[in-house]
Amino acid sequence: GALYRKTSQLLETLNQLSTHTHVVDITRTSPAAKSPSAQLMEQVAQLKSLSDTIEKLKDEVLKETVSQRPGAMVPTDFATFPSSAFLRAKEEQQDDTVYMGKVTFSCAAGLGQRHRLVLTQEQLHQLHSRLIS
Repeated sequence: GALYRKTSQLLETLNQLSTHTHVVDITRTSPAAKSPSAQLMEQVAQLKSLSDTIEKLKDEVLKETVSQRPGAMVPTDFATFPSSAFLRAKEEQQDDTVYMGKVTFSCAAGLGQRHRLVLTQEQLHQLHSRLIS
């Protein structure tokens, strides 16, 4: 009951995020718009909150699995250290790059790929202008 409801709400939120994308306006043509950094911080906070919700839901599902099925196997990985987020941050620090966000394009289920882009400030402005035009 509750897990299904939480999962449905999470899927709905993910669906809304993927269908209502927002490109940060770095041109500042609209005086009423929030600053680009404020827009980015808002998006990062929203994604972090969503990530935390996903992790909590995963934990709840595992707990429910164990409680419903005596002897159920729960995958664990105690050898994973440091975390992937830590490794990414360390890599960015070494490369003198900063993670700014991500761009998602619709594609068939299961065919999505992740590509890392390292752009100069000028290239970022060019990409931004192409995305909002």
